[in-house]
Order: sequence, then C-alpha cells, then structure tokens
Amino acid sequence: MAKRLDADVCSLYLCGSDLDRLTLRATVGLRRDAVGNVVLRLDEGLVGLAAERMEPVVIDRASEHPRYKYFPETGEERFESFMAAPLIVRNVPIGVLAVQTVNVRRFEQGDVETLLTCAQLLMPVVLNAQLIDAAGLPLLEEQRVAVDEELAQHGIPITGVKPARAGGGIELAGIGTARGIAIGPVSKLGQMDLERMEYTPSSSVEQEERDLMQAVHDARRELDDTGEEMGEQFGPDFAAVFNTHIQILEDKGFLAKLKEAVRAERDGLAALRGVLAVYRKQFERIADPYFRERAWDVEDVGRRVMARLLGVRHDTAPLPEGAVVVVDNILPGYFARLDLEKVGAIISEHGGPTSHGAIFARTLEIPAISGIAGVLDACRPGELAIVDGDEGKVYFSPDEHLVGEYERAQQRAAVAIQHLDAMRARPAETRDGRRIRLSANVGLVSDLRLVEQHGADGIGLFRTELPVLAHRGFPDEYEQEQLYERVARAVAPRSVTIRTLDLGGDKDIAEFGVENEENPQLGCRSIRLSLEEEGVFRAQLRAILRASVGGNVRLMLPMVSSLPELRQAKRVIEVARGELDDAGHAYDRDIPIGLMIEVPSAALTADALARECDFFSIGTNDLTQYTLAVDRTNEHVAHLYTPLHPAVLALIDASGRAARRAGIPVSLCGEMAGNPLAVPILVGLGIEELSGTPSGVPVIKEIVHALDAGEAEAAARVARDAGTAEEVHAIGGRVLREAGLLDHADIGGWLRPIVEKAERGVA
Repeated sequence: MAKRLDADVCSLYLCGSDLDRLTLRATVGLRRDAVGNVVLRLDEGLVGLAAERMEPVVIDRASEHPRYKYFPETGEERFESFMAAPLIVRNVPIGVLAVQTVNVRRFEQGDVETLLTCAQLLMPVVLNAQLIDAAGLPLLEEQRVAVDEELAQHGIPITGVKPARAGGGIELAGIGTARGIAIGPVSKLGQMDLERMEYTPSSSVEQEERDLMQAVHDARRELDDTGEEMGEQFGPDFAAVFNTHIQILEDKGFLAKLKEAVRAERDGLAALRGVLAVYRKQFERIADPYFRERAWDVEDVGRRVMARLLGVRHDTAPLPEGAVVVVDNILPGYFARLDLEKVGAIISEHGGPTSHGAIFARTLEIPAISGIAGVLDACRPGELAIVDGDEGKVYFSPDEHLVGEYERAQQRAAVAIQHLDAMRARPAETRDGRRIRLSANVGLVSDLRLVEQHGADGIGLFRTELPVLAHRGFPDEYEQEQLYERVARAVAPRSVTIRTLDLGGDKDIAEFGVENEENPQLGCRSIRLSLEEEGVFRAQLRAILRASVGGNVRLMLPMVSSLPELRQAKRVIEVARGELDDAGHAYDRDIPIGLMIEVPSAALTADALARECDFFSIGTNDLTQYTLAVDRTNEHVAHLYTPLHPAVLALIDASGRAARRAGIPVSLCGEMAGNPLAVPILVGLGIEELSGTPSGVPVIKEIVHALDAGEAEAAARVARDAGTAEEVHAIGGRVLREAGLLDHADIGGWLRPIVEKAERGVA
C-alpha cells in the first residue's frame, strides 16, 4: 500500500475484544518496536477519528488538526499528511488502515478509494484471524464457510469466496482460461513441499557441486523422455514446451549461476532456491502477461531439479472419471503425469490464461479456471464440483437444483457444438447475401486441428512469436520455413496470414539485446524492433517467402505507425527477395504484403498507408489500449478497457473506409472479433473478415446468418455517433434480440445474459 500510494508510512491498527481501543499491529515507515506498544482509545488521535466516524479521514497538515496526538515511540513527528480508512463489520469498527507522508500532500479521490478498497479486502482476513486467535484452534471448514456467509450477508466483499449456497456449497471466482462446463469429483494434485524437506549437504563443496549438476542432468533426461512422449501423443507444440525447459537447464548463464551459488552457499538446495528466486523476480518485472508467466516454466524446471537432488518422485494417484483436478498452478508437467481421458476440468490457485499449461488446456479443450486464491484449502477431495470455464466460476458441493441447471447447460452445449460443427461447411453469409470470412488466430501447430474442426475459412493471424518463445530464442531460418510451410499446407487452398515477430523490449529474448525500458509498450517493440535487428528480420522474411510457394500465404507487418516505417520494412522485404533470387529459391512473387492497424496514427493516416500495401488487418487489442490510454493488464484501470468505445469504433471505421477507397481487403482480429455484441456493428461498418479463436467461429457464424446487412449498417451508424461504450453495447444487444438470436436453439441460452447485461447499460 505504501508503494502503491507513494506514501512514506502505511500502518494497520486493530481493536481488541473490548472494541474500544486500537493497537498498532503492523507498519511500514514507523518504528517497528512501536508495534504492539502504541494503544489509543477510539476518541483519541486521527486514527481514532476514522474509527469513531466510521468513514475515511484525509488531512493535509495532520499536526495542525485538533485531534492530532503524538506518540513519541513511533517516530512519526516528521510525517505531515495523513489518510485513514476504517475496517467495519456490522456497523462496528474493528481496525483502521492509515498512510502518512513526509511532505505535505493533498490526497486525490482515487487514493481514498484505493485505501477504502484495501481496507474492505483486509477486513475478512482480520476477522477470521481474530476468531481463530480467540478460539485458540484452527477453524473447521464448516466454521470458515459460516464466517464467510455472515460477512457476505452484511455486504462485505470476500475475495474468491462468495456466500454459502443452499446445501452447504460455496462459489468461487477466477479467470476462465479454457471454455466449457465440467461436473465431477474433486481430485487435489498437491505439490510435494520440497521447500520444507530436510536436506544435508555434502561436507565437500566440490561433491555438493557434482551432486547439484547430477540432479540437473537427471532432470534434463527426464524432460527428454517427457517431451518425446508428449510429442508423440499431442504433437510438436507440446514437445516444444518441454524443449524450452531443457534449454533452461542447458543455459550457460543458468548453470554458471548455480555453480557460483553452490560454491558460496556450500549447499546445493540453498543455491538452487536462491538462483530460482532471482529468475522469478526478473520475470515479475516483465509487463507482458504472456512472457511474465514464463516464470512458471523456470519454477517447473527448478522443482524437477530440486526433486532429483532430494531423491523424491512425483507419483500421482489414480483419477476418478471426470475428475476436477485442483492444483497450485497449471504446469505443463501435469499433462504428462495425468490420465487426461479422466480429466474433466482443471482449476488452479495461480497463473493466468497465457501460461503454457493454460494453452495446453485450451488446445485439448479441457475446461480450466486459474487465479482462484485459496482454492486448495476451500475444497475437499471427492466432493462434487461444477466448473464453468465460460464464466470463470467453480461451485463446490452444489445443491441439486444447480447441478440440474448445469447438466442441462452441458447437454445444450454438446448438442449446439455438434450442430454448429456439422454446419461448418456453410459460408458465413447474412440474410441479404453479404459474405463475411471467419478466420482463426493461431500460434501453435496443434491449433490447426481446431481450425478444421470448427470450420474456419483459413488463418487470419499466425503469431510467429510463440514458436520463438518455445525455443527461448530464434529457431534457425530452415526451422522457421518448415513451420510456416507446414501451416500453409495444412489450410491450403485457404489462406494463412503470417505476422512477423511482434515482440517488445520487455520480453527478454536474448537475440534482441534491448535494454529495459520504462514503458516498453511505447518503446522498441514489434516492427520497430525488427527493423533495428535487420539480420534476424531478413531471416524470418526469407523463411516466410520460401513457405509461400503454394500461393496461399500473406505477409503481415505488426504495429506500423507511419508511412516511412512501412516503406523501410518493404525495402528490407525487397532485400530478402533479392537474397532468395540470388540463391535460386522459389517463392510467391505476388505474395500480398499488409499491415496491422494497431495504433491511432495508422488509423488516421490509413489512406496513405493503403496506397502502398495489399491489405489491412485491424488489431483491436492494441488499438483499444493505445486509443484509450488503458493498460488492460493493470487491475486499477482494466475496467476502462472496452473495444466498443465510440473512439475505437471511429478508428475502425476510418481504417475500413480507407481500405475500400484503395480497393484492398480489410479484416479485424483480436478479442473484439469474438464478441457477440460487436459482430453486428463490425458487419455494419463493412469489415469483410473477422479472425478470432477457432472455437468461437461456429457461434459467430450463426450470428452472421441471422443478421441483415442493411440493418447492421444502420445500427453501426448510430453506434459510431454514440457517446459511451455502454450505449454501443446496448445497440449491439438490441440488434441481436431483434434478429431473433435469443430464441436460437443452439446459442440463445448463452447469448441471453450477454444481451440482458448490455440492455441494463453495463459495458
């Protein structure tokens, strides 16, 4: 809190059982020996004032306030400004969270709201702790649920756990990382607590180093076997992740750090823990969530080495049919250890949608939810669980009514998927005959089967940075060519649009030695980085060109922001062409070269760009972020991130009009392409191709079939002139309702809550 609010002090004062005195219980910034020794009545001091009033207290010059009370043991005489928020239960204050600054400061309303939110989140933690302390015993599961229910009845938010449901069940919320519904018994897959296991290092530091290096060697051999097995079972993408883990163990820098640490610590286990901690901190500093979650790869590798050093094995108990597997994090190694035929769903305490484990779950179409704090403690092995990967919710010990609801939803989903996939050969065409191409965004070869299964019209975006990451560096030119050629052949004669590397300065790829940047999203990333590293860029271009020999490949440049940038990239492409000509290699000489509209400057100069390229693809994820100045991974502002903002629609419209004036095709990729509320508006704006997740294609196809292009155009004109994102959502919802989609046999039940939420004015 001190760091977040740029404060010099943050302190927590708590009431005892008598509820009339506050004691300093924790602090950053005040003297530590004051903790437990500073006690004041509720009618004393500014801290007491916050508790007494049961509302925030914000004072610029604290020492001049009549309620100011100086406690010499805290050393707080040098702090001027003061802000405090009470912790309240059933209209009774149980504590105060306070911050102070050395310099006089006027706290903003946002600061006050942040402090209030944190106080609310702390309150159930404090209350539970006090109840446990009072009893002198740990709470039983039933008691903990009762406490949570009591708090919830009084409007107090509880992170993760919601009120107890009928029948004693509980509901938890997390991040839906793989869609689908599962109902089955809980099976906990707890990690062996390697951190607490006893270990006696060798008396000789040389022997200790040999033991640690032997553990590394054994872990590497184990990974070799696992990668080979996973490759045979699921394809090369799964094997590539384990190859990544092997490369971590072969990394000279990693090994050098281990050897240096073991010589300093004289303890292999301590050395390994220390090196892993350093790597963990480095990854935590990365802004991009996909690359930040690679920390779990290092963690997975480290645990393998640790287990080998300790001489323990990871044995997994047999799973019941349809098991809901509960883990700390969805690690790639689990997919090798588990009987996947028996896995109904996977839920985890940590991790996000871009971890390798989450990607595996999506590829295998196993429903998954991550980021549910406390889930391992909240569930019991064998109890029934419902996992809703669409909504990111899990229910433990649900009542019969809820089970019945989800069983019917499961059945409807199965019928709908079967019906929609059976119709995959139908083109996506509006009622009045406008054809819309529905393509897929993919980054792994294993995604290709989903492209076929769900009837996508081709690949609208192939992300080349994912294979790069799997190698922890760049595959050589020949490997890249083989990959791109394989993808092109798999979807032929349909087209595949291959995007050149979309990497940023924060993504820590060794070949790009870019220094850490304060704001990497506005720094040397994507096409800028490729142009700076021309040798690597040309190698990738040659690989794409050689893979284009079949005539169904398009080449796309990411994040082009100006005409000079486009021209510079095209000059490099011409150099790559010349190199292939000199070597006598065949390629498609008419390969279309396009660019992504991802920044406002590109959308606003789209006419000039359109005259010098062959197609546009509008990347709404970054376009939204840059237009609204919102980092969607920042929890404090993520609620402001909405692609259906009128400003974003205006830039999409401007880009589409420029493309049509130049006579070039325009597509749209990003999460917006799979948003049902956005589809009518995008069709109305004249977007010819939507590219999203493969599994979303059948649903979007049904929406397109129900639309009238003329009516969609009228709705798009109104949406473009709207003042708020909420208005745009309501317009999209109205079109879906009037098209009869809420009564659609296959997708009506899924669309109804989305439309009703939009009609209530919730973006």
